Amino acid sequence: MPNINIAGLEAEIPENWQVQGMLTLTLPSPDKNVRPNVILTKEFLPRPMELAEYFGRIKESIEKRGIKDLKISDEKDLVISGVRGKIMVCSWDVSAMAAMLGKEKSSALENIKPGQQVKQVQVTLLKDQMAINMTASFPADKFDIYYRPFQQFLKTLKIS
Repeated sequence: MPNINIAGLEAEIPENWQVQGMLTLTLPSPDKNVRPNVILTKEFLPRPMELAEYFGRIKESIEKRGIKDLKISDEKDLVISGVRGKIMVCSWDVSAMAAMLGKEKSSALENIKPGQQVKQVQVTLLKDQMAINMTASFPADKFDIYYRPFQQFLKTLKIS
């Protein structure tokens, strides 16, 4: 019987269950208004798909969010734990996203000012029909500070 163990939470998984879902990791930040994070998802695709097609869908969904100043600055192939994937870095002005979400009038949007840039790293890995996606969002002016530990995190991934 497979096990799941996530930072102090452990369970036995029945043989006929599939483990898919989402995990959010938050990196430490000296700024109480900034929560750099990594969102990791794992899913099983209903049919086999080529990496280029699957990543194309991910990229298209990001572009279709409607963020007017979205810029893709890097896109390349990578291999993690023997699994082929793609990585893409994009950025945008957080106030553009806030304007889109402004209808909600959330208190989380109160501290957002024009010119506040975010950089996001999108990592997609595809092994057979298992897709793993990571979205890491960091303040653009501190991107290198947060990106280095994220790269180290990627090196520790083991995919079976």
